[in-house]
Amino acid sequence: MNLKYLSLFTGIGGMDMGFDGEVIVHRESIENKEFIDRQHTVKDFVVLKKNKFECVFQNDILTGAKEVFGFNTDNSKYDTTSIYDLISTNFSFPFADVVIGGFPCQDFSHAGKRHGFESNKTHDLKEIVDAKKDNSRGTLYKSFVEVVKRVKPKFFVAENVYGLMTMKNEPIRIIMEDFSKLGYDVDYQIVCCIDHGIAQTRKRVIIMGISKDRKSDIKQGWNIITQNRIRCNIGKYFEHLDEPDVSEDISQMVFSKAKKLEKGQGQTEVNMNSFAPTMRAEHHGNIEFRRHKNSKLNPSENHLSERRLTIREAGLIQTFPPNYIFSKKKNMLAYKYIGNAVPPLLGYLIAEKIYDLYKAHFI
Repeated sequence: MNLKYLSLFTGIGGMDMGFDGEVIVHRESIENKEFIDRQHTVKDFVVLKKNKFECVFQNDILTGAKEVFGFNTDNSKYDTTSIYDLISTNFSFPFADVVIGGFPCQDFSHAGKRHGFESNKTHDLKEIVDAKKDNSRGTLYKSFVEVVKRVKPKFFVAENVYGLMTMKNEPIRIIMEDFSKLGYDVDYQIVCCIDHGIAQTRKRVIIMGISKDRKSDIKQGWNIITQNRIRCNIGKYFEHLDEPDVSEDISQMVFSKAKKLEKGQGQTEVNMNSFAPTMRAEHHGNIEFRRHKNSKLNPSENHLSERRLTIREAGLIQTFPPNYIFSKKKNMLAYKYIGNAVPPLLGYLIAEKIYDLYKAHFI
């Protein structure tokens, strides 16, 4: 049977794709070949078997993200009202077995100013507010908690940046306690994406909760994702791509022209025989370089021009499908959406874990 899931802070649907969408990755990113449904039309890419979930509701304030999501699949269940406003007006959330989402991470990220719970942005991002307001971006996790309280799912999954673990006052402890008070066993895992087939040095905190109203006890480590322990270098994901000046793919044509700086983020090139750096949402054009002039990391490409990563390349680093539509016009808005997303392959492994827990403790 399919489990119903409710998605918060959906963005362009990276985690959602893992739950009920079509995940398409390079075959060398998959350890368990039983995950594979069929070959994709792009050489060496495979389509994974769909997980047994169905979406009942999606929410994010970013109308552009909803539009991108709609380019690729049905977005009729996608509501762009602020989650804070939905809760304030007693919106009736549909029943769901699982609530998933990555609550806003900018205020905890090492790449940001790290305001944490004292963010100076409101829930709707439209005005600056005094610190410690109860509707700031940094406290939107409380809206996630409130939805879990109202929906009473069997499980919830909240994803956030590794910076959550290194801030003063231990926000991870506070967040877990708030969820625990609702009648859930709660634990977290730090996931290093490179260890699970994702060719990116992205580290994320996965907070998982399971209802205490279940049929059997859990054991220590119940929440740990152990599937797909394999590594794949990023060069595999780029082998089929043409250069932007000859590509017919609009997402491969577009890349940031920001000049190279002597120091700062985004000035390094990506090593094709290793892993890409974390795709950031807030880079102001300083997305990493695909290659430098007279590259020492990728000398076989020295006949090609120096440039930064394209939209398509950034998407592939995040394991979005090679044919995912990020835009129908030439613009760079998708960089932000891509950087904010949960890699679909990670979403797939999370969904696999949740379904295994369902079979073990609720059937």
